[in-house]
Amino acid sequence: MSVRFSESIITVVLFALLLPVVVLPWVHRQYRRYGRLRGWSAAVAAGSALYGCGLIAFTLFPLPTVTEGFCPDRSPRDYWQTRPFASLDDIAAAGFSPTSPAFLQVALNVVLFVPLGFLLRYRFRRGLAATTALGLFVSLAVEVTQGTAAFGLYPCPYRVADVDDLMTNTAGAVVGWLVAWRVGRALPAAVPEPVADTGPPGLLRRGLAFAGDLLTLSLAQIGCRVVLALIGAGTGTTWLTDLARSDWFGIVLGIVAPVVATVVVPLLRADRATPGQAVFHIAPVDARTGDAASARSVVVRFAVWWLPVLLLFSAGWGGVVPVAAVVVGLAARARRDRRSVVGLVAGTRTATRQERVGARVA
Repeated sequence: MSVRFSESIITVVLFALLLPVVVLPWVHRQYRRYGRLRGWSAAVAAGSALYGCGLIAFTLFPLPTVTEGFCPDRSPRDYWQTRPFASLDDIAAAGFSPTSPAFLQVALNVVLFVPLGFLLRYRFRRGLAATTALGLFVSLAVEVTQGTAAFGLYPCPYRVADVDDLMTNTAGAVVGWLVAWRVGRALPAAVPEPVADTGPPGLLRRGLAFAGDLLTLSLAQIGCRVVLALIGAGTGTTWLTDLARSDWFGIVLGIVAPVVATVVVPLLRADRATPGQAVFHIAPVDARTGDAASARSVVVRFAVWWLPVLLLFSAGWGGVVPVAAVVVGLAARARRDRRSVVGLVAGTRTATRQERVGARVA
């Protein structure tokens, strides 16, 4: 497998998989625990997820270009800085200038972990000792990842693992905790009070569920390609790598993935929800009885909505899909019951999970 293709795989894993893998479960958990996803508390929770993704990206990036002479000139021993306070020597050599790269590097290490300490105190209610320990643990994970070249993902280290970073990162977490201790009480509650999620889900929530489905489809297709390419590279099976890169395999994935996600998965689930709907705790129900949608309804919804979406993407008209979704949403908004054309044809409406559970109990 070429170096360029290897780097593209790593980039895909980090940016196309990491953020959704973190955010989608978080969305699901927000609705399950609190029955809502809005306001200040949602912004704080989203900030926590994004900060975690950013910290991982900072740990690994920028990715180097590995050439034939890249690793022979790099000794792993040179990328483990184990002498405490060595950074002070660099700062002193620069004349203790606050604008020197050595000073700014130390300051950045402190600032980078301030949000971690702040969130641990403000949102997760952790004490100072626990925050200090968690800050040290996270920093240690960062340094080990860098010193081991992302646990062997790269053939040799390209970022230095520095013992001073452990101290400055941990100090940043402590500073963040102290800031939250002083100002946290003046801020709105970071964790919302649970509310009943029994009302009809809004059009924005339903639209986001559709976006979650599209994202899931993309992740499934990318994941299949990545797995095949990595297996092919690891085992020397070149045909697997070629398969992962082939256009026709992409076409097959573009057909199979939507069918599995929007037909097979709903038919296997008791609530008939697609992956995106399951994330947002909504699902189609029979418009007359309120029971779970029938298997026929699942097929009709696919034929009326997902099949045209699939055809548009296949024809290179994927940009039309968001426009179509907006048009369908506006048409549903004009109706008192907020049922879309898809629901009207399939005989379904969209309900929340809590409404369905309450109906079964009643």
